[in-house]
Amino acid sequence: MFMRHLALIALCLGLVLVVSCKKGDETKSGITGHVAAADGSGAGALVRLYPAPDPTADVSVWSVTDQTPAVGFTYDLDFAFDHRVISSLRADSADGDGDFQFEEVVAGDYVVVAEFPGGAWAPYKLVSTGGGDVQVGDLRIPRVVTYSLENNNVNINQSTTWESGTHYVLLDNTFVQTGVTLTIEPGAVVKLAGNKSLNVRHGATLVCNGTPDDYIIFTSSDVINRDPDEWLQVKFFADAAPPNVSYTEFRYGASGIVTDVDSGLVEYCHFTRFVNEGVLALRQPPLVRRCVFDRAATGVRAASTSQFLIERNVFQTCDPFAIILDTVHDGEISCNWFRDCGGTDTSGAGSRGVIRLDLVSDMDIHNNYFETSSNAFQIGSWVDSTVDIRHNTFSQIARALNISVTEERRGPSNPEVHFNCFDSVWDFVVFVHCSQHSYLDMDASQNWWGTLSVSLIQSEFVHDQFDDERCPIVTVDPVVNSCSQITSLSGTPAGLCQ
Repeated sequence: MFMRHLALIALCLGLVLVVSCKKGDETKSGITGHVAAADGSGAGALVRLYPAPDPTADVSVWSVTDQTPAVGFTYDLDFAFDHRVISSLRADSADGDGDFQFEEVVAGDYVVVAEFPGGAWAPYKLVSTGGGDVQVGDLRIPRVVTYSLENNNVNINQSTTWESGTHYVLLDNTFVQTGVTLTIEPGAVVKLAGNKSLNVRHGATLVCNGTPDDYIIFTSSDVINRDPDEWLQVKFFADAAPPNVSYTEFRYGASGIVTDVDSGLVEYCHFTRFVNEGVLALRQPPLVRRCVFDRAATGVRAASTSQFLIERNVFQTCDPFAIILDTVHDGEISCNWFRDCGGTDTSGAGSRGVIRLDLVSDMDIHNNYFETSSNAFQIGSWVDSTVDIRHNTFSQIARALNISVTEERRGPSNPEVHFNCFDSVWDFVVFVHCSQHSYLDMDASQNWWGTLSVSLIQSEFVHDQFDDERCPIVTVDPVVNSCSQITSLSGTPAGLCQ
């Protein structure tokens, strides 16, 4: 009997081991595919396997657009994934027939990329594994067209179309000449060498409109380099046709779009990893709408201009500022989500923040959401009471308004501040840097401060004449008793537009 029990136990253990091994085998899969090339064989192409991005993670800018469709645009693999900054899990070289294989891949979501080192790459393939082998089909590496002095085609002298599914490599500064139209089709990729630009001359036109399913991409030419050389800019010269750019991705440049022409439109674009600006307007700026600015030094900058409008964009990790306005009259900043901008500058000096204003008037800044930043507003000289900051929400901010003086201008600032929800501001809501140049009183009444006590607001959340007699007075009374009361009093809720 004892021996029979031992045999039965051994049989059961054996079955458990078999089931366990089978289950373990089921959670691993093989991934196979084939590399083709527009210019010949795919043999020798480097194929890499990467973890798929998680757009729902809170650290991702795309989680914001999933939460709030009113801003930015929705997640797509091409925007959230960049194979140059993520370490690959596996690598294989396509054989003489162009075939590749990854064996025993743990169940999960992956991205497969095929490229010729230093050359073009195939469109990314998203792969989900688990329970069986996966065949990804063809990864097609596109045709490459090079513009350089050596090829004598740096000047585009006749109307030209850059075709979908082709990579255009600009090794030298490239100019669209007067009277010429350059059309870039959806799905084209433009790769610029370090410190090089695509320039649209006066009287020239750039047509750059992708589609929601097929974006145009501007990026660095050194594809494999994990720290690519920054290209310079897409520059619109004075009297060029105004920029009309949509569904386009800009990566790894000094500046994305620099425009010296009035007006235009930039919408549904993604700007990431810029050492200067995503959009720099030297004259009347284009309308910037439903774009995403991610890890750019400055998202949008405008100087010496009027009629500024930026709406429904997402700015994440812009440092030193998301928006800089200098000598701007008549504009609107509305319905934008700012998160993690301005670094962690808690010095109070105001050299970093979310929005910087100098010599600004007739500006309506409303229904924006400011989140997890040190200084929301850095306000310098001559930002007068025609600047209306209203119906915004501030969450996890050190200082909401840091008001100082621009040394070279030395003038007072006193914007109007009403119907805002100061949800969690842990230092000062309004901090006036007292001096002989900051002398204008400021109206900050009808806001929610987290308390109904005017004396507490004056002592804890405002730095003005009560703290330093050289300062003007910041009026906070009457106080709104909750964020929800803002809606009943004004007819408009604080926070993002819906």
